[in-house]
Amino acid sequence: MVVILLTTAFAVGGLLGGIAGGGLVLWATGAPAAWLRPTPEPTSTPTPTDTPVPTPTYTPTPTLEPPTPTPSIAEGVRRVLPAVVTIVNRQSAPSPQANGADTRIRGSGTIIDPRGYVATNYHVVQGTGQLTVILDSGQELPGRLVALDSQRDIALVRVEDGNLPVAEWGDSDAVQVGEWAIAIGSALGDFPNSVTVGVISGIDRSLELDGNLTVSGLIQTDAAINKGNSGGPLVNQRGEVIGINTFIIRENQRVGVAEGIGFAIPSALARRVLEEWIAADTP
Repeated sequence: MVVILLTTAFAVGGLLGGIAGGGLVLWATGAPAAWLRPTPEPTSTPTPTDTPVPTPTYTPTPTLEPPTPTPSIAEGVRRVLPAVVTIVNRQSAPSPQANGADTRIRGSGTIIDPRGYVATNYHVVQGTGQLTVILDSGQELPGRLVALDSQRDIALVRVEDGNLPVAEWGDSDAVQVGEWAIAIGSALGDFPNSVTVGVISGIDRSLELDGNLTVSGLIQTDAAINKGNSGGPLVNQRGEVIGINTFIIRENQRVGVAEGIGFAIPSALARRVLEEWIAADTP
C-alpha cells in the first residue's frame, strides 16, 4: 500500500515537474507553445491609391499669316506712274541761245494731293513765266506757283483739277543702302515718265552747290537721273516716294567724269515742308 502511493506520488510529481520544467524552457527560449501564443491581428492588404492621370490640354497651333510678298519693280512703277507729271516752265525773258524765242525749262513733278498740288524742284520753276503741267494721260493743265524754297530746292505748284491720282509717301528714314531705287521723270524733257532703276548708294549726303550753298541729308542713288528728271520722284519697290530727284554729278574737278551719282531730297524733309505750304494755301 505504501509503495503504490509513493510511486503515484513520484509519478505525479515527476509529471508536474516535467511540465513545469518544459514550460520554463519554452518561455526562456522565446518560443511559447502554441496554446500560449497570442492570436495575431488579421492583416489587410492595403489598397493602392491610384495616381491621378492629368487631363491633357490641347493648345491649338496658331495660324501663321503668310508673309506679304514684296511687289515687283514693275508693280511699284505701276502704282506711282499716274501721279508723275511733266512741268514746262516758259520764261518770259528769252535767252540769247534761243535766238529771241521763249526759254522753256522742262522738268518733272509728283502729284501729292488730289486737289492738284504738285511737288517739284525750285530750279525747275525759278524765274517763272507760265507753267504748264502735263499729266501722265497727256492732258495739259495750267499751273500756279504756290511756294518755293531755294535753300532746299523744293517748290509747290497747283493745277485747278480735282480728283487726281496721288503718289504715296514713303519713309526716307527707313531707307537702307543697297535697296532698290526707282527714278521716274521726263528724261531730257522729251521722254515723259521714263523709268530708271538702281540702288540706294548712300544716305545723309551733303553736297556743296554754286554760291557756297550746302544741301545736307540727301539720298544718293545710282539710278540714272537725266536732265528733265529734276522734280520727279525717287520711289522704293512698293512705289512709295522716298525722295525728290534733284542733282546729278557728271564731272568732278579732281577725278574728271563721274557716272551714276545722283541725289534726291529725302521724303521726310520734303513732305514736312510741302504739307505746311498746302495747309497755308488751303482756305
